[in-house]
Amino acid sequence: AASKGAMVSMTKSIARGYASEGILCFGVAPGFTVSEMTAEYLQGRGGAQILADIPLGRVASTDEVGEVIRWLSTEAPASGTGSVVDVNGASYVR
Repeated sequence: AASKGAMVSMTKSIARGYASEGILCFGVAPGFTVSEMTAEYLQGRGGAQILADIPLGRVASTDEVGEVIRWLSTEAPASGTGSVVDVNGASYVR
């Protein structure tokens, strides 16, 4: 949580400091994400507890996190600079 808080602050500081130069900065705050490294854990004894904390009922995929990054890099409106997008199924752990 502390490291994500630091990244959120840094994102906002960069956005504030460089927006006038046309440099945008966005953050992505993924929650638990399923990948080759985590799939076995999710299917094992730790998965039920993780899923119980996610209102969406599932964890994000790496493709979903990548899609958010792609969107922020190519389509997000400039006025959103400094924003942090949570990709966590509404679990909001920071």
